Amino acid sequence: MTEDEFSCNNCNKTDWSEKGSTSCKPRVVEYIPFKDSLATWIIVGVFIFIGLTLAVSVLFAINYTTPVVKSAGGPMCFLILFCLTLCSLSIFFYFDKPTVAFCVLRYLPFLLFYTVCLACFVVRSFQIVYIFKAAAMFPMFYSLWIKYHGQWVIITVAFVAQAIFLLILYSCAPPRPYNIMLNPDKILPSCDLDLTAASASLILLCLLCSLCFIFSYMGKDLPKNFNEAKAITFCLLVLILTWIAFATVHILYRGKYIQFFNALAILTSLYSFLLWYFLPKCYIIIFQPHKNTQQFFQGLIQSYTKTTNE
Repeated sequence: MTEDEFSCNNCNKTDWSEKGSTSCKPRVVEYIPFKDSLATWIIVGVFIFIGLTLAVSVLFAINYTTPVVKSAGGPMCFLILFCLTLCSLSIFFYFDKPTVAFCVLRYLPFLLFYTVCLACFVVRSFQIVYIFKAAAMFPMFYSLWIKYHGQWVIITVAFVAQAIFLLILYSCAPPRPYNIMLNPDKILPSCDLDLTAASASLILLCLLCSLCFIFSYMGKDLPKNFNEAKAITFCLLVLILTWIAFATVHILYRGKYIQFFNALAILTSLYSFLLWYFLPKCYIIIFQPHKNTQQFFQGLIQSYTKTTNE
């Protein structure tokens, strides 16, 4: 911008000018509004997800005393479903122009409550593997585990640790809106997440995911109706592949649709556990009630015991 033909002033950060131009032009701000068709599809997917989690919760509550619900984790199932629902709230904040509140809520619900979900699956897969493969060798450990509610202790420790890590993150380097200059004439508003400050939080998630995968893989040969391990393994594979795909897209593409891909990755992570862990159990409860009996489960255990002893 020029005041006269001999002196020039810089344009504002939200403006730009062509080479040789004597005036500034406003940069185009690119983001995905809530009314965008892609945002609409994602939001519809979130509401469907919330509806399905509520339906599964009701079905499990009605059949709470049945073997399928007990083998799936009993009361832990409701905690997982509740935390998955809370995680889905973060998706709403990936659309429209980000604010300070949007940046805080974009990461907080998912990082905190997905930690609880993974901790629940770590405990669940560990319990299954231990009962079938190590309880006879270390009976004292299992009695102490039951006496002191070991599963809830682990879940609580993971939750408190993640809460502390996030408190440190949001105190020292809270996510804030900032503008990415895509081209001289375009601005992409985004949220600045300090990966160094968030490293402890992300490492905890990766640790829980790794432990969960190890324990669930160890139980791949357990009886079919007790084999949540295979379901958890498949869920984790979907989770890992989803975030590898998102990381690849994030490296190769810079544009406003990166927020859509991020929201899609989170939604896929949530659906992976709902579809591959909970819905098969709902199918048994509704369409195969003969498999949801104590006699059927005891027959599977006896068959597995005979097989392992041969």
